[in-house]
Amino acid sequence: MGEVQVLGQSRVWPTIAIPGGILVVMIVVEVLFDLLNWTVLAFGAASIIVAVTRLKNAVFADDLGLLIRDRSGLRRSYAWDEIERMGWVDAGMMWGSSLAVYPRGGPYDVPGPNASINVGRIWRPGRRRSVDPLPELLKTHGIKGLFDQ
Repeated sequence: MGEVQVLGQSRVWPTIAIPGGILVVMIVVEVLFDLLNWTVLAFGAASIIVAVTRLKNAVFADDLGLLIRDRSGLRRSYAWDEIERMGWVDAGMMWGSSLAVYPRGGPYDVPGPNASINVGRIWRPGRRRSVDPLPELLKTHGIKGLFDQ
């Protein structure tokens, strides 16, 4: 086995700090002006709950394939020869990203070449590292990106 590379790892402090700041402002507005927006309060609380549940999530890659770390521990997801296409899919500003994998198979297999599976949900880092290892891994193992023909 070779070197294990980190493709993505959750960073929780910005995803808790932003909704937490909004919640603090909402509480101050409630105390000062007796005005409370329940929708913003519920959205902020839901964001914090989702961030805490994905606290230790990470996606790694080694010589054999993808490794996923989540609350249940470290597990092997897909071997390189089982993957046809893959790439990051954003889930919106506050909800992070997931690694979408299209495995090889028949046209009606689910998941398969026509239906992806999200294997690793993380909170994407705000700033990317200087070198993103995913394009090099795709080229090395002969895997297409999400939007390649």
